[in-house]
Amino acid sequence: MKNFDYFEPKSVSDLLALLSEYGEKAAILAGGTDLIPRMKKGLISPSYLINIARISGLRKIEESQEGLKIGPMVPLSLLERNPLLSSRYPVLQKAISHVGTPSLRNAATIGGNICLDTKCIYRDQVQTWRRALEPCFKLGGQRCYVVRGGKNCHASLAADTIPALIALGAGVRILSPSGERSIPVEALYTGDGVRPLVLSHEELLTEITLPSLPMGARSAYLRFSFRKAIDFPLVSAAFFMGQKDGVCLSAKIVLGAVAPKPLRLSQLEETLKGKKITPDLLRDCSEQAPEEALQTSKSGRIDAFTRRMIVRLVYQGLAEVSQQT
Repeated sequence: MKNFDYFEPKSVSDLLALLSEYGEKAAILAGGTDLIPRMKKGLISPSYLINIARISGLRKIEESQEGLKIGPMVPLSLLERNPLLSSRYPVLQKAISHVGTPSLRNAATIGGNICLDTKCIYRDQVQTWRRALEPCFKLGGQRCYVVRGGKNCHASLAADTIPALIALGAGVRILSPSGERSIPVEALYTGDGVRPLVLSHEELLTEITLPSLPMGARSAYLRFSFRKAIDFPLVSAAFFMGQKDGVCLSAKIVLGAVAPKPLRLSQLEETLKGKKITPDLLRDCSEQAPEEALQTSKSGRIDAFTRRMIVRLVYQGLAEVSQQT
């Protein structure tokens, strides 16, 4: 790990001044469960490290008429135990429970998980291992080892909370020296494996907002990984459905970990809307899911194994939220 200057600003204005001054040479430290290991591996070498743990107002959990407001520095373990999540947003609670281990969730923050960098089995190695290969797109090279002959980076966005937040229709507030803006969580991601976030080096995510949900709406989160704990998903999926008398009124299907951005399956959502939920309908939708995921990702990365996992997770998830189990 290279030497760096360390700062602990006590206010958002102090933080913005540091970001404005040091820009891309600085890195924000929240929980550090992902940033510190990447620094140790030499994947990132900031000249300035800015710890935002002492800034007041970034650890809030506030209920409002519009829904729930969450500060980016709230630890995942605190959210996981929050009764409002278990009663109103169980899909997010389920997603959080899959992140790392209980000890990691004590340190990891919701803002850090939302802003997690993309993952790649070739890139995310120690320096001695990486020296044996020509640099890939993520490391400034001109090739991709994930997709042979790929013309861009195919590192995947594997954070568990992201598909769940998109399925819930969550939004974020972003602050910078030039002002403030609010966008849906879905709009936070570029689809570029090298630079997966739309945030500039001077911007800070200051709040996550969860909207109030209609009565009777159901949600679910499923994932597949090699290990049951301390492992990122190979495929994940979040679901949200509103229905009445067995008819789907609205649906959201979001895949994670299969592309440089979360994949919203909008065509399948429209297919479900207004239809009577039956096992045959769910089976047809799950069979169509891999093709729409491929079209949405525009990556060509979805292999046969991943396709099978998408079919399985989409069917199981839709069956769970439609009570067809």
